[in-house]
Amino acid sequence: MASSKKLPANKTLQYQLKKFLTDIFLSQGLVNPKLVVGFSGGLDSCVLLHLLAECRQTLPFQLQAHHVHHGLSPNADAWADFCQDVCSKLNIPFTLSKVEINRNSGTGLEAAAREARYRALQSSGADFICLAHHQDDQAETLLLQLARGAGVKGLAGMAGLNKKLLRPLLEVSRADLERYAKQHQLAWIEDESNIDTKFDRNFMRHEVLPKLEKKYPAIRQTISRAAQHMAEADLLLDELAEMDVENCQSNQHDGRQLALKPLVHLSTARVKNALRWWLAQHIGDVPSTAQLQQISQQLMHAKADANVKIKVSADFILRRFHGCAYLVKNMPENAEDDARSTFSLVWQGEKMIILPDLSRLFFCEKLGEGIAMQHVENGQLSIRYRHGGETLKPEENRPNRSLKSLFQTSQVPPWQRERLPLLFLNDELCMLPNIAVTAALKAKPDELGLFIEWQDNKVI
Repeated sequence: MASSKKLPANKTLQYQLKKFLTDIFLSQGLVNPKLVVGFSGGLDSCVLLHLLAECRQTLPFQLQAHHVHHGLSPNADAWADFCQDVCSKLNIPFTLSKVEINRNSGTGLEAAAREARYRALQSSGADFICLAHHQDDQAETLLLQLARGAGVKGLAGMAGLNKKLLRPLLEVSRADLERYAKQHQLAWIEDESNIDTKFDRNFMRHEVLPKLEKKYPAIRQTISRAAQHMAEADLLLDELAEMDVENCQSNQHDGRQLALKPLVHLSTARVKNALRWWLAQHIGDVPSTAQLQQISQQLMHAKADANVKIKVSADFILRRFHGCAYLVKNMPENAEDDARSTFSLVWQGEKMIILPDLSRLFFCEKLGEGIAMQHVENGQLSIRYRHGGETLKPEENRPNRSLKSLFQTSQVPPWQRERLPLLFLNDELCMLPNIAVTAALKAKPDELGLFIEWQDNKVI
């Protein structure tokens, strides 16, 4: 029979940490991975660093510490020296990054400092970045998200594993961390800003949670458990969204378009869930509730000929065309227009050409497709842009067709029509990449042809 005797608190923490890391290393097939600790010098990160230093004696991994110097406190230099000294005593490589905080970012000082810190830590090239967030931090996070009206994803709080971020202490209370620190006679620094309740998190920590704890003593643990339930619900919503989006892309091999017809008969909540997931996959940002409502309304209910154009982030615009949603990169048009008006390039046999707007043309030889090689070899192939009045004759027994007609037939989105490069052979328009080749130059089924494909950099 197994012993029911409890491990000492410090041994319990070491056991939990080792199991946490072992499970992740095994699941990802990692051998001797590189771990970097975000080391502020406070209680939480001092305990985490000490635990990892102990753990590396029995579990193979590389350990480093990274201190981010924000320069927001008059004590910042002293904290950096303290962190370096701790690492020296533990024989842990130490990195110091000095960052400037954008105080006018519009997101607040807390968020700006956090963003700068994560950006510095991500530059370390580590397999994982270890952060010392604990159970109390999780409770504060969930309360803050509730106050902001967050959805399921926000209420899921912080994850133990999120891409390269590891948070091994999420199920450990701050009281347990302080107990461990005292048992091991660890020193740490106290950031004076942690008691300033003008910051939202400090207000939750010092004003709200203590009052809740008087009425509900286990509130920190129960809030942490609620966050775990929300994380599971969020996972299920993501799985449902992935199935719905996959159904909208059954005929799309690159995921660049989202067919809207399969969403018509779904509930509004399910449509918004699918759109939220699709946008997050491609642009990383999750739209706000109001923004998602606008997106859903315009994509699903605007008139068929409506010019839907919604800015979903600083870098992307959402467009709709012929029953499909497109994410289009937001780029300044004037400079591109000027570059296209004067652009002309003779093909010299390249496999790939980058155009002024950073879109690309790919060239390869294929049997029975593209422009017959005999014509290419006996002429000069050049690349230009549309100026107006160009026509093409894709079928032998039918008249020339305007580019507008060919674009409409091929369902080329309006925002691509001026940007599509044209191919000329001896100054005669011979090909619209991805659309048509003039009939007289088209490769026969048993003839080698030059196949040319255009890849738009604006549609992700």
